[in-house]
Amino acid sequence: MVTAMRYRRYFQHAITAAAYVLSLGGGAQACRPSDVLSVPAPVGVQTSGSLQSTEGAESAFNGAKGQFFVAADGVFFNGLLGASSELSDEFTYSDFMYGAAAYAAIDARITAGSAELGDSPWLLLLQARSSLLLALPGLTTYEVGSGRSRIGEAYALMGYAELLIAESYCAGTTLSQVIPGGGIQYGNPLTTDSLLGTANADFNAALAAAYGNDTVAALAHVGLGRGLLDRAQYSAADTAVASVPSSFVYNDVLEPGDYSSGSPYSFNLYDDGFYNGDALINVADREGSNGLNFLSAHDARLTFDSSVTTPDGGPWYLPTKFEANFALIPLATGIEARLIEAEDALQAQQTSAWVADLNQMRNSGCTATGADTVCGIGAVQVPGQASGLASLSDPGTDSGRVSLMFRERAFWLFGTGTRLGDLRRLIRQYGRDPSVVFPVGPYPNGHNVNLPTPIPDYGTDVNLTLPTQAGLFARGLTISNPNYKGCITSTKTA
Repeated sequence: MVTAMRYRRYFQHAITAAAYVLSLGGGAQACRPSDVLSVPAPVGVQTSGSLQSTEGAESAFNGAKGQFFVAADGVFFNGLLGASSELSDEFTYSDFMYGAAAYAAIDARITAGSAELGDSPWLLLLQARSSLLLALPGLTTYEVGSGRSRIGEAYALMGYAELLIAESYCAGTTLSQVIPGGGIQYGNPLTTDSLLGTANADFNAALAAAYGNDTVAALAHVGLGRGLLDRAQYSAADTAVASVPSSFVYNDVLEPGDYSSGSPYSFNLYDDGFYNGDALINVADREGSNGLNFLSAHDARLTFDSSVTTPDGGPWYLPTKFEANFALIPLATGIEARLIEAEDALQAQQTSAWVADLNQMRNSGCTATGADTVCGIGAVQVPGQASGLASLSDPGTDSGRVSLMFRERAFWLFGTGTRLGDLRRLIRQYGRDPSVVFPVGPYPNGHNVNLPTPIPDYGTDVNLTLPTQAGLFARGLTISNPNYKGCITSTKTA
């Protein structure tokens, strides 16, 4: 069981990383590929001279890629997946024996109380983005042959860092750049749509620099399609993903090790939050009345290992699609590409084609194997129930079709970081009221004795909050960009 000391240790790693990001010019600072930062290298980090070679360029890139994987899907204390999935209806907080009011606040849709927890993934994603930008000049100069596709991969991961922030946080992130010859050009707070536009530009840059690498091209195509979908450009999103094979998968790769490894946040959310007995989170079922029935649906795409119990003696549900290899969490898949195409068909009112698209996925993505049905999800095979996936029928109403579309997305993509963005799209693009999209009503465990302040009801936030200058200053951090204001839109705005 995790100890209070380990909580503090995780936070210290996040804050140390954050301090380094902020020292480079403030929070969301970053440079263009030609920029050079004149700052001392942190202890244990290679100097610029040692990076001026193919080996050095690849080392810088691999380090930046690892930073991104941790920021996206690392342990709950630092990775975005845990916080965004808790704010949605996928996961619920379950470690009340340690109090951790900030975790419960995110789960209860009161993100202003997330403080360090909500800040850490944002800061780490920006750190990863800055590191990827810093790696690009070396890759451009020293990589040759097939290795040049790393340039495209770096751009694609930058795009994903921006995309994940746009989908999960309120508007207001600033992206600055170092000016060649000295100085910093401070960026202004970006709207959600502008940040998505920046991400899409990076995905297009990735496509231009894929150098014939099919994996890099598919990663960029799926990212571009997702970004266009977030901007309600359905037809363009469909076009973007058309060439992606259904079998494609790009995994975030993290260490599947244990806490004795000396690398306390190098492994992923599922290894930490479920398997190692920390009881941090659990899979939700009909959370706050509006949540989907992820457990009780008994869907072949989403089966669980419930052999472990929580500290209070209840069942602890680990999605088996992650249990086979705790080092892998899919970032982009051909499954997502097919779902994007299906949503475009729905938007175009091609309902027969839309249903056919969904059923083709259910039929070709899942096959009978003896008494079980096996559904291919990402890089692993998931044993399911014998009944398999029945064919869908047209619900007959626009509202019913939208609900079915997003339900299919929820079960196919469960636990991979797409759900919060989808809930926000239901509000922003499909006109649904937050009160029928997000969990509402009395908050379970809201009067737990370990909470310093009761949380009787779910709040009304629909995204994570950005840190304030005052909040960062209280923790010994500053953002030098004078344009940074924190959230420029309400956390209640999708």
